[in-house]
Amino acid sequence: METVPAAGRDRLSHLPDCLLHIVLSSLRSRQAVQTCLLSRRWRHLWRLVPCLDVDQRDFLLSVDRDREPDFPGRGASDAELHVYSNARKEKLDGEMKRRRSFEDFADSVLPLNGTWPLDAYRLHVSERDLREASRRWIRRGLARRPVELSVAYGYDVTHHDYPWHSFDFISAGGGALHLTSRLRKLHLYGLTLSGKFAEELGSECPVLEDLKLVNCEHDHPIASLTLKMLHIEGRYDSNRYTSFGLLDPLAVPALVSLNLHMVCLPNSEDEFQSLAVASITYPCYYANNRFLKSLRKASVLELRSFTTTGLLEDEPQEFRQFHNLRTLILIECDIGDGCQVLRYVLENVPNLKRLVLKDCKTSGRYRGESATSFSAGTAFHGCDKLKYIQIKYKGDDVPHVLVAALTQIAKDVICRTKRSSVGWLDWMRRVVPCSHIVSLCERYNAASVVLESDNSLSDEEHQSYVCKNRARKKHDRDGAIKARRRAAHPARR
Repeated sequence: METVPAAGRDRLSHLPDCLLHIVLSSLRSRQAVQTCLLSRRWRHLWRLVPCLDVDQRDFLLSVDRDREPDFPGRGASDAELHVYSNARKEKLDGEMKRRRSFEDFADSVLPLNGTWPLDAYRLHVSERDLREASRRWIRRGLARRPVELSVAYGYDVTHHDYPWHSFDFISAGGGALHLTSRLRKLHLYGLTLSGKFAEELGSECPVLEDLKLVNCEHDHPIASLTLKMLHIEGRYDSNRYTSFGLLDPLAVPALVSLNLHMVCLPNSEDEFQSLAVASITYPCYYANNRFLKSLRKASVLELRSFTTTGLLEDEPQEFRQFHNLRTLILIECDIGDGCQVLRYVLENVPNLKRLVLKDCKTSGRYRGESATSFSAGTAFHGCDKLKYIQIKYKGDDVPHVLVAALTQIAKDVICRTKRSSVGWLDWMRRVVPCSHIVSLCERYNAASVVLESDNSLSDEEHQSYVCKNRARKKHDRDGAIKARRRAAHPARR
């Protein structure tokens, strides 16, 4: 059988244009254009790529961006000042050259006469000086009627800087309905959204399904009949949460997934009828559970950095209305000094199957009742469908009150269901798949049994029991030491 040398044939270039366009769509636009140097076949393929990703960061050198010439300081000689001045001028000239190179590149990738539609258009501008040029690039991108549009300002979209530039579809050149009639996904970063934007979401975007707003200034209600995924991420400004202020009621009846991060929650209790997954992280400090009532249809709910009052308030029975909830994730939440949140959740969420507690605190006071724990309170009723409890703490530093609560839950479940063949420890091993937590609960139970037996003894009997227990432990310890010595020196008599 004849073998072909590895470098003998160019198999990739023999693929049809439609497949090569898919390959180039996975690259940023600058990388896609650079493929024109491979061969004649690749010279013009990039011009018909259905996905454009124009990113100014491809033209910036991170070393030059972070390093500034060191100023020589007072008393510097003329030669040192001259060196500093030349270095400073060289750096500014390099930045200007790269900025012009990026402008020329963006204009060539987005020509005025481009008419074929785009599957995705992503624009990332890192410098404020390109505001006017970016408006031109957004207009040209919208003229290609993209299915996905992403516009980002700032070098790092995860860094919460103040918004640079205002945005709405009319000023961006998309006022005509036919330009946004195909738009299904819209992601905006670092923009100020005008009142027109809120109106245009419903009128100019008839098929929009995915909306993501990160570090955007917006003070108007969001309304869309087609929106299914909504992600809003604000920023923290030492004194208050900004970037959306107080969210107005969300009129999104078809919403399936909701993600709110660092925003002030609205006071609306209107349910999202189609909601399946919701995540609320780092709400403002005065967040309450009024908005949580609107998430009653969710099957998966993640809450982060909620206080005990924010979770329960005065109506803990509201948890009973979460009939669809199957998975509840609490991260860095305060579940109360007596684990009241854990108790109310497990007792009142009828169909809960999975509970995750990660780095939760047990210090908050609940004004609805005194600080009572499971071990000192009334009998526990719940957990009929619970199958999994996951507990994660840094360094396995699990609070003592949580260990006591889990132990009492296991005992009450076995007692209430009358499972004679299954012990509470077996139930713990099945539901809490963490050997460290189970061992802590076992040790806690042993200590509580000893404590109860101690309380039934007189002072003299208790003192005698303690002395005998210490003597027994010392005898066992000495015996273990002698056994190790005999094992280490078997020939010694």
